[in-house]
Order: sequence, then structure tokens, then C-alpha cells
Amino acid sequence: MLIIHYQLYISKSVIRTLFIFIFLSCCSLCMGQEICDNGIDDDGDGFIDLNDDDCECTALLPSSLIPNPSFEERTCCPTMNARLDCAIGWIQASAPTTDYVHTCGNYLGNTNIPAFAPLPFPDGQGAVGFRDGQKDVGDSYKEYVGACLAKTMEVGESYRLDFFVGFRDDVIGNKNVDIAIFGAVDCSRLPFGNGSISIGCPANTGFYDEIDNQSVSGSNEWVNISFEFTPLKPYNVIVIGPRCEGNPNYIHDPYFYLDGLTLAESGEFGIPIDNIEGSICNDDLVLSIIEESDQTYQWYKDGIALPGETNASLNLTNSQGVEGNYLVTIEFLDGCISSQSYTVRVPPYYASQEVTICENEEHIIGTTSFSQAGTYQTTIPANDGCDSIITLTLNVDPSSETILEETFCEGETFEFMDISTQLPGSYQTLLQNSIGCDSTIFIELSEIPMTDGIDLPDEINLTLGDFISVMPDAYDPLLINFVWYNAQGDSIGGLPNLNSFRPLDNTSLTLIGTDEYGCTSEAIVSLRVDKSSITLHVPNIFSPDGNRINDTFSFIPTGALQSVEVFEIYDRWGNLMFQDTPLFNFHNYEGWDGTKDGKEVTQGVYGYRISATFLDGSTKDFIGDLTLIRLN
Repeated sequence: MLIIHYQLYISKSVIRTLFIFIFLSCCSLCMGQEICDNGIDDDGDGFIDLNDDDCECTALLPSSLIPNPSFEERTCCPTMNARLDCAIGWIQASAPTTDYVHTCGNYLGNTNIPAFAPLPFPDGQGAVGFRDGQKDVGDSYKEYVGACLAKTMEVGESYRLDFFVGFRDDVIGNKNVDIAIFGAVDCSRLPFGNGSISIGCPANTGFYDEIDNQSVSGSNEWVNISFEFTPLKPYNVIVIGPRCEGNPNYIHDPYFYLDGLTLAESGEFGIPIDNIEGSICNDDLVLSIIEESDQTYQWYKDGIALPGETNASLNLTNSQGVEGNYLVTIEFLDGCISSQSYTVRVPPYYASQEVTICENEEHIIGTTSFSQAGTYQTTIPANDGCDSIITLTLNVDPSSETILEETFCEGETFEFMDISTQLPGSYQTLLQNSIGCDSTIFIELSEIPMTDGIDLPDEINLTLGDFISVMPDAYDPLLINFVWYNAQGDSIGGLPNLNSFRPLDNTSLTLIGTDEYGCTSEAIVSLRVDKSSITLHVPNIFSPDGNRINDTFSFIPTGALQSVEVFEIYDRWGNLMFQDTPLFNFHNYEGWDGTKDGKEVTQGVYGYRISATFLDGSTKDFIGDLTLIRLN
């Protein structure tokens, strides 16, 4: 269960275990002695009751498991951002950097935002500032501080973490913060995230547990809060900062402060106010502790006794001066102790809104409606009795009208929002702007007539391997841009004439022309590829006699030939006489000169085998006989 304690700060440097009243006796020569429970400055020194040293109040909180809990022990004075390294015992837990603030260096907050801590500090002269600037989970920047504990937390034991949260001036997005505490078993996990500024919160690493969280609000002040929890693991590390969720007000640089962090077993803290009931706004706030018959009580506000308030409970109403810190002293036979304090604050009365509505709409606050642009103030009775005064800045977005002149191509369909037509004319429709206000659009629609188009041949016949040029027989001069497309829809040319195109199969080409309005005309031509050229011409006789006439044996390629993988000559017994492979360049190819290993072979009949691949991907073997004749 989460318990929030608001504690009177007298001086945490002198607050540790119990509130013990020591009423000092004075000798008969003293001018007068301060009476500690009458609300009067009896000795005339300007200090009343618990605020007087004559009524010394030693109220020390337990020794904290967190080292240097008030950021007072330091190795240097911070004079710039991100100097947590100056504070002894504290570690910059996240890659996004927290800021060490201290009066010794006159550095009181992040100078880039800017954001400065409220003064005075609740505990000493130092604190730490952090930013909750994360838009979404995984973004930067969430900033955290951490420390290795002086002693391992015991599993199953009840602990309390008591500290102050500081709020800078009441600006948009900085009135509240969701504070979370995280624990880890191993101190080597500090810092977390391996230097990543986008890891988010410690729980995203898998090594930290979120122990607890709570929302705190304030403005230009320090608010004391406490966490009560029972650890499920033996934690050695504590990390403090914003919750894991994104902050919707990240654009306003939400920036907060921490000070006076006391972590100890719950039983080591002083006596709490046992019960808090009702609401100051409803005039029925009651603070009480457990009443015992052998005890007497006295209530104090800001250290000054409240005359007549000597019961175990105190009733408070929303009246002038009610805000402050309240505690009760408990006197019994052996002495006097004091409760922890409770801070009474009347919730803020003022709020502001800036709202934009559409013309002919209204904005309602409570029972009052507003429809005209301007700045207004109105009061809203709250359920808890504290009325809020709202300052409303109302912007009225007027309805708008826009006239558009649009065109469409003859035969096509014009589409805009809910308009779909193939006819020229006047049309209107409604659009909505970013806040949902209507804008009327009037459209004057004109039709662009068709051009005379493009004339292409219906069909062109060619032989495989041929290059062709395709050009229109005629086209409308209003067409100014042209694109050729193959059957697969790929662009293959940008001029009216398509040059040096070599198809490998029957196919079609499309030429599209566009006029200055973007209207198009198209024409299609079919290409028929004759594949009878998938062959080789091979002679059957040659005479290698050196007369330069028919001196070598080769094949005659057609334009469809792509490559020859094998060209071989065998004698009648199957012995390989000649081999050439692979062949890609057939220009002036000579082939076999009638020799083997540099020696002339005898005339006679030989066999050949030619394995060829053609442009369309087909392959074919050519096998036959040839006769070698020697004439000399």
C-alpha cells in the first residue's frame, strides 16, 4: 500500500529518530523562559514555541541507506549542466544527464531550458535536477539518478523512502510528475542502458524492477513524499526518476528536482499522523493519532502552538491562513515526543485554457457556453468544495470557401473527395481542417478534348537477330511528351522514334503521348519474329592447299546465333582432330586449317559436331561429314 506523508521541514540536518522536547530550566536571574505550548514569544527573542531554541526539538530521521542523501558531500561546486560527478556517492544512472545543483557554485538548474530550482532547498544547499522529456517509450530523454546502498535491503522487510520533489515556476507541462523508484540486485548494473539515450527507463533493461510509483504536483515549491514498500529481492541499487511511460507534455521540457532522500526500515521513522480524513475544500479535514489515556496532546502549525487544540485530533476548515505544516506533541510521564508533520495546501484555484472552435459552434465550461472569440473568466464549483477560476482564451475558426478551376481529359473520370464524374460543370464539396471546421470547396470543371492521337503500323515482321526502328506514321502536334513501353510495362524510350530495338520473341510495343494538360493518347504495334534463322550453314568440303580459296573449314553464322559452345572435328575412327570452345565472336572466324598438332592431316572424310545457342535461348547441335581435299 502506498502512503503519502507531508512532513514539516525544520532542518533535516537535525532530524533523525524521534521528536524529543527538552524544556530547559532557567535560573531565577533570567529575564523569562519560553513556554513551548502557548503560541507566545515569552522571552522576546523573535522565536515562538518549537521554533525557539529554548524548546529545542531534535527530530532526526533514521540514518539513510542512500549515501549522501542531501547531496551536501561534494568534490566540486557545479557551475554548469550535467555535473552529478561532483556529488559523492551518486551516479549518473542514465545516458541522458541529470544536473547537480548547489548554491556553492550559484548553479541552480539547467541553463539550456532554462529551469531553476525553488529556494530555499529543503535540506541543505544541494539537490539534483532531472528531465522527463520522453515522447514515447524508447525515445530520449528520461533522466535518472542512482546510488549503491550502504546495506542490502532485506526481502520481506518493510522500508520507507522519504524525500522532497521540487517544482519550478508553474508553467505548462511542469505542474506534476510521475515519480518511480527502481531496484537492482547488482551494483555493476549502474549506470543502466550501456550509454544509449533511447533505452528509456531502467525497467527496459531487464535488470531493474519498478518498485513503486506515484504522481506528485506542485508549483515553485518543494513537496515532501514517501514510498512504503516491501522488497521482493535483496536490492543493492536504487534508481529514482520518471515513470517508464511517455510524457505527453515533453515539448514543454518538464524538469524537476530531488532532495533529502532518506531510505530506511519503516520502523525507524517517527510516529506518523495515524489518520487523515475529509478534505480541506469541504471544510472537514481531520488529522488524528491514536489516543491513549495516559497522554496529553498539543497541536502546532508551523511550529507554533494552536491554543486549545489539545485533543488527539484536529479539525481544519478552508479559511484564511490555514495552509501550513501541522504536527502534534505527545506528552507522557517519561517525556514528550512529536508526530511527523502534515502539510495542508489548498488546491490551486486558477487554471487557463486556450480553445479553438468552429464558427457556429460553442464551448461549454460548467453551465456556461461561449461562442465568440475573446478572453473570459468563469468559475467552476468543484466536487471537493474548492472552486476553480478558469481563464478561457477562445479562438473561433471561421467557415471558409475556396473556388478551384480543374480540368479532366475527355473519356476519363474526375475524382475529388466525394465527387466522381465524367462531365464538365460546377460542383461543390466540404472539407474539414485540422480542428474539424468545414471548408466549402467550389469546383469549376472543364473537359480537355481528345487529340488526334498516334498512328503506328499494326504489325512489323522481322527475323530473329534483326534490329529495327519503329516510328509513328503520324501523331497530333499537341502531343509534346512521348514514352515507349515494352510488353512488360518497362519504359524503353522517350522519343517518338524508337531506334535499334531487337526483339527475341513475338511481342508488342506501346507508344504513349502526353499533351500540355497531361491528357494521353496511345498506340500499339505488334512485332512478329521469324525464327527460321535458328540454324547454321556448314560446308561439306574444303581444300587447305594455301591458295587462299576454301583453305579452312568453318560454319556460316546467322544473325540469330549467340554463341557456339562446342566446335569439334573427328577422323573416321573417332579421334579428335580439332576443338575450339566457346566462341562468341564469329566475325572473320577461320575454323580448322586441316592440321593436327601442327602437322597436315591426310585428305579424306571427317566428322564435325557444332553445339550452338541462339538469341531466343534455344540450343541446337549440328553434326555432319566434311571432305578434306589436297590438290597438290
